[in-house]
Amino acid sequence: MQRASLAAAFAALLFFSSMSAAVAADNDNASLEDARLAEARLLGSADEDARYLACQPFTRQIAAGGIVAQSFDASLAEAGVPAAAMVEARRALATSIDLGRDVAAGDQFYVRYEQVFTADGTPIGVGRVLWAELRTKAKGTIALHRFRPQGGVERLWLASAEAATPPSIRLPLDAVTVSSGFGLRADPLDKPSGPAVAMGPLPDPAKSVPAAYAEVPAPASEKPVAPPPAEPVKPARRQMHGGFFPGQPGFGGFSMNSRHALDGTDLQRVVAERDAEARRAAAARAADAPSDTAAETQQAAVAAPAPTPRVVRPLFMHDGADLVAPTGTPVYAASDGVVIGAAPNGGYGNWIRIDHQGKLSTVYGHLSSFAPGIQEGASVSQGELIGFVGNTGRSTGAHLHFEILSNGKAVDPLSYPELKRAQLRGADLERFRKQIKNALAERERAVTLAFGGF
Repeated sequence: MQRASLAAAFAALLFFSSMSAAVAADNDNASLEDARLAEARLLGSADEDARYLACQPFTRQIAAGGIVAQSFDASLAEAGVPAAAMVEARRALATSIDLGRDVAAGDQFYVRYEQVFTADGTPIGVGRVLWAELRTKAKGTIALHRFRPQGGVERLWLASAEAATPPSIRLPLDAVTVSSGFGLRADPLDKPSGPAVAMGPLPDPAKSVPAAYAEVPAPASEKPVAPPPAEPVKPARRQMHGGFFPGQPGFGGFSMNSRHALDGTDLQRVVAERDAEARRAAAARAADAPSDTAAETQQAAVAAPAPTPRVVRPLFMHDGADLVAPTGTPVYAASDGVVIGAAPNGGYGNWIRIDHQGKLSTVYGHLSSFAPGIQEGASVSQGELIGFVGNTGRSTGAHLHFEILSNGKAVDPLSYPELKRAQLRGADLERFRKQIKNALAERERAVTLAFGGF
């Protein structure tokens, strides 16, 4: 029994001794490998150049084209256009054509994109569109080319030299009919009755100093006032010349040589006094005339219509543009931004103000109602529904009052530069046209064989 125990102990000793030796050997090998890698990092290795070249990426330009079958997207994917390049091409083309409505089976497409590969041919990164062209039966040919203007940002441009990216600001209605533009105008509410016209909010006339004056005929409904029949004839007074209108006699000697404006009541009184005086003078001349003509002269003086008085209407600054549309027409955000206010606001009626980047703001007035979720602090995207056209506030007809404020100052919203696409001009335009010419020539050489003469 003792002899068996000694044999087992000796076997265990041999086993654990061999395990320790194996572990020690593994540790020595790991240390040697670490030392070798550290030496290679410090001094380099014999195959360093070959390994670098194997990892060195390179860029290729690839052309893909074909005929639209069932859908444009499916045809692009079947032609091998990478997903990222396909999205970029669709987004740029969609600024000039409705891809769902205007592209049909049988239309042709061509896309040239740029892709980065490793040395073993593995694509890395995303494809970048250099040139996209779509030939449709509905809209003709739409072509896009990547180009960098001098000192500008590289982007896709239409063959017409317009930027393929949409403007940063859009008009808030899909269909635009302008009834009143930006600038000085008379208050449409302060006028004789007539057809309703659209208007925007105006300053309170009682608190505003007129910048100019407009002359309009008085209402035709006012009839001349006949002189009192029993009033004795007074000697004619010498007519005085005032300064109310250049080159015209004054109203009964009244002179307007300041920025004071008559209201309607004062002006009618002045005009009535002038006309009464003229009739008295005519009656006096008739009394001195021979008896056979006195009655006729007096009758003619009484029967003659009084001159139509002219009313003075102050002009006010209209800080926006009035866009006519039926009540309930959708109103869209002109650009990305944050809603600063959405509430009733005096003459604006139901009013929205949105602040955008670059100290730019847009204002929307006379709305019938707000879109769901439009309230102070809400973020909106360009083209997002924000409200509906109405006739609230100081308004005489359904329309949208639209303003653009740049650094807090109102500017003409119909001529604001950001409403239009960027356009290449001068030397940039010449370089762009040369680039297109070279691209077409290259395609004639390469695509004829690859795509049978696209």
